[in-house]
Formats: sequence, structure tokens, C-alpha cells
Amino acid sequence: MRYLILGKNGMLGRDMEKVFHDEDYIAMDMIDLDITDTNEVFETFMSIRPDYVINCAGYTDVDKAEQEQEKSNEVNGYAVGVLAKACREIDATLVHFSTDYVFDGSRKNGYNEGDAPSPINAYGRSKLLGENLIFDEMDSLDELRPVEGKYFIIRTSWLFGENGRNFVDTMLDLGGFKKEIKVVNDQFGKPTYALDLAKQTKWLIKSQEYPTGIYHITNEEVTNWHDFALEIFRLADMKANVIPCASDEQPRPARRPKYSSLINNQLPQLRSWKEALGDFLAARK
Repeated sequence: MRYLILGKNGMLGRDMEKVFHDEDYIAMDMIDLDITDTNEVFETFMSIRPDYVINCAGYTDVDKAEQEQEKSNEVNGYAVGVLAKACREIDATLVHFSTDYVFDGSRKNGYNEGDAPSPINAYGRSKLLGENLIFDEMDSLDELRPVEGKYFIIRTSWLFGENGRNFVDTMLDLGGFKKEIKVVNDQFGKPTYALDLAKQTKWLIKSQEYPTGIYHITNEEVTNWHDFALEIFRLADMKANVIPCASDEQPRPARRPKYSSLINNQLPQLRSWKEALGDFLAARK
């Protein structure tokens, strides 16, 4: 099998390279392949002929997306539709990463794979657009395409890892010089270690047991940002005065869902986020 990893310089892309190091893979970033350029995508895919395209590329600035909705939609939405179309053309499987932010956050018990999305910010809408374009391209049947396309849409949440700015790094930096740190305690979700996500993605692909569809992959146990911060400082053996506050005390350009924990009903569960965080902090040192 040949794997094409897109977004190689991002947090997830770099961890994906780690776990696929012993496979036949090619990794690219925007400088190598502009996924918003339809002709370039098709030419590249035809040349490389991957069996799996693992799309770790994306527009990830949730707040900035409110002002750059066209750009966010282009990268997270329309470009994903092009990837799906190119994958179907060469009979490749598309592995694409989406987000808990496709949900509105109104369900305290979290969201299953089959629950109807209803995003409340521009970033979430752009990611949902990408999901829907995959469905449109891969699930459609006609005389020329009598067989459905193959894809895995993997939703994840609250990603942290070694190769990009994230909440853990922000907290540790702030803890070094601020006397008190206010962190919201009314948004709930599941923190996820990028390396664990990459490993589980490879396992899903290699198992050859699971059909096309949507999958939720996160580390387990629900928390809020305030308690996440407390655990970061505890495991890092740092003293910090972390003050809980409500979201309306720290308004941001993009609304966040209040409850966005992803329920995994289809795959073996990952370890707890606390255990994963401990490993990440050890690696960070």
C-alpha cells in the first residue's frame, strides 16, 4: 500500500509521519501541493497513485475563520471535495479529519457518529462543508460510477501535541509569568493527543475491518478547559493560580459549543486524556 499524507508540517501531519515511518508513504505540505488547485491535485494523484490519502491539512484558526470565512471554506470545504473526487478517480481511500465543532453543543451527554451536525461558528461550518462534499462525491452512483467511493471521516477534538501551538503549550507559557490565569469552566469536551490519534488512524486503516463512514477518535473522559489546565500544571509540577470563569467573561470572535464531547460507538476506545497528557509532557521535556 502507498500512503499520501497531506499537511505534513502540521501537528497531526508530523505525528502521522512518525507512525507511518515503516510504510511506503509520501508526505506533502501546501508548498508541495496546493489542495485548493484542482488541476494540481489531479495531476499529483495520477502521478503518485496512492492507495490512501490521509488529509491532515486544514484551516485551523477558529477565531480568525469568522473574518476569513471564504478562505476557511475553501481549505476545509471545497478543497476536500476536490480530494474526494480525485480519490474516487484513482480508486483511493480518503481519510479526512473533522471536528467536534460541527455540533452546536446543546447535548450534555455528547454526540454519536450519527447525530445531526449543527455548527455555531464559521470554522465548524467549513468543516461540515468538507464532510458533506465527501458524501456528495463518494456516495453518488451513476452509470460511470456504479460503486461507491471509499472514505473515513474521523472527527476529533481539543488536539494537543509536540509539533504545533496548542492549549497545553499556552498554559505552560502563561504559568511562567502570570500571577493568575482565568480559564473557562463551562465548555466540555475530550482532549486528544495527536500521536494517539495518528496511531489509531493507522490501526483503523490497517485493520481492514471497518466500512466507509464517520468515526469518532478522541482520548477518553470528559473535562472542561479549567480542569484541563489544572491537570497540566499538576503533571508539569508547576504552581499556578488557575481561576475558573464563564465563557461570557472571556468573549471571543467565534462561539464555542458548550458540550462537544464525541462518543465513540464503533472503535476500541483510547486511553484517558490524563495518561496521554502525562506522556506528552514527558516527551516535551
